[in-house]
Amino acid sequence: MGKVRICAAQFAVEREFSKNLYKSEHFMKRAQKNKCNIICFPEAFLTGPLSKRNYDGNIPKKAKKAFSDYCKNYNMFCVMGSIIEKIKGDYCSISCLFDNKGDIIGSCKKSHLVLKSEGKWLKAGNDAPVFKTKIGDIGIQICRDLLYPEITRKLMLNGAELVFCPSFWAEKSTSYNTLYNNKYFKNTKPKEVDFLVSARAIESEIVFVYVNAAGNYNQKNSKSKLLGRTQIALPFYGAASRLNHNKEGLLVKEVNLNIVKDARKIYKIKEDIKDYYNKA
Repeated sequence: MGKVRICAAQFAVEREFSKNLYKSEHFMKRAQKNKCNIICFPEAFLTGPLSKRNYDGNIPKKAKKAFSDYCKNYNMFCVMGSIIEKIKGDYCSISCLFDNKGDIIGSCKKSHLVLKSEGKWLKAGNDAPVFKTKIGDIGIQICRDLLYPEITRKLMLNGAELVFCPSFWAEKSTSYNTLYNNKYFKNTKPKEVDFLVSARAIESEIVFVYVNAAGNYNQKNSKSKLLGRTQIALPFYGAASRLNHNKEGLLVKEVNLNIVKDARKIYKIKEDIKDYYNKA
């Protein structure tokens, strides 16, 4: 364990894949200038949310090739947000972890899908892999997975020290439940992200990195104003650094992973609940 410098890219998603890919490299360059060890992008940052009819099987190949080159050229680890990929006949929302040599260390599927939209055509994952790297043991969960503490707990039990959560969480969206939009958050911003990110870090004794999309994203049948509020939370403290807006930006923070070791000595949560969950 030791210090790791984290970059979280709060990314305004364009409608065109090529524009998003081009902009991604600029974030990589900025992360390198900030001497970051790892950068994470949001969910669906290269395409925006997709449907089955506008899925392009060439995009995952092009994205992986580009990010392999970026990570090697800029000597950086990367959590490549998420992309939709067809695997053995199933469409899945997948996040890939690259090392600083450009190799894919592993990937993780989104476990909890939005039933009204992506749940109609994507297949959910049910695993919680943790990847051992020279900068720490890394777990990944995606967007709505934040609502389920069991996901982070499984990652903790599997040895995660750092958990990244790429997200595409809206402040307002026509795809959201009207009761949610018009009763509870008609005149105020949603609060779940701020509370849950801090809770996940504390209750699972890990460093939690939440990376959300920025700005507005409009499709033919839906309009979304993204929440932003990308943040990094620590055991004991909760959110230690945050972008308090929904504009594009880069959040940079150096954390010492010894705080995870200390939290586990003090809280002993991992030791206490090890028989509650089956390891994924």
